[in-house]
Amino acid sequence: VGDWWLQPNVLYGEMFFEEDAVCGIITSTETDSRTRFELWNDVHLGMDLGLFKEFSVGYDYRVTRDGGGGSGGYLNMYLRVADNAAYYDCRFDFLLDNVVATGTLIITPETEGNAFARGSNSASGSCAGTTTLQAFLDANSDAVMGVGNGELYTFTLNTGSRNQDNSGLEICWGDVSIKHVDEAGNIYANTFEFTTLV
Repeated sequence: VGDWWLQPNVLYGEMFFEEDAVCGIITSTETDSRTRFELWNDVHLGMDLGLFKEFSVGYDYRVTRDGGGGSGGYLNMYLRVADNAAYYDCRFDFLLDNVVATGTLIITPETEGNAFARGSNSASGSCAGTTTLQAFLDANSDAVMGVGNGELYTFTLNTGSRNQDNSGLEICWGDVSIKHVDEAGNIYANTFEFTTLV
């Protein structure tokens, strides 16, 4: 839908559309159950991380997962230590609490998240133990956004997660805004209202 793509191999879940929103619902007790909505464009792919200012997305957390606790919805942001051909060097997860609520998830360079290195890159770019995008940038001055494996995504919205019972979980996402600056300091905002999903 526009620049947003439904992951083709949705695991034990379903995706459906409402006005201005895309929703994921988990229909199985399998531990790897989830749905995934990926932003594919080249605006942010390979962009210097230092130019990133904010990502925001509205959410409607309608039903919590039966497993309780933890998180069932989150934003992934993929980073590389430089403009290389790696899938990614570091992935940040920004989590929603597993409670029924509506609101806006706002991510800035100072927002704390969970950082995970990619496989054999576990020591790459001081990813392990890094809690903010700014800390990753401080350790990697050439850091860029997005994957480097030929695909085109930097951000993904997830309903459900691996290694936990997500059954019953239902979350809707909408009104995405991504802000960055150019080298001259001009501010740009890319907005996605999902109005074509009716």
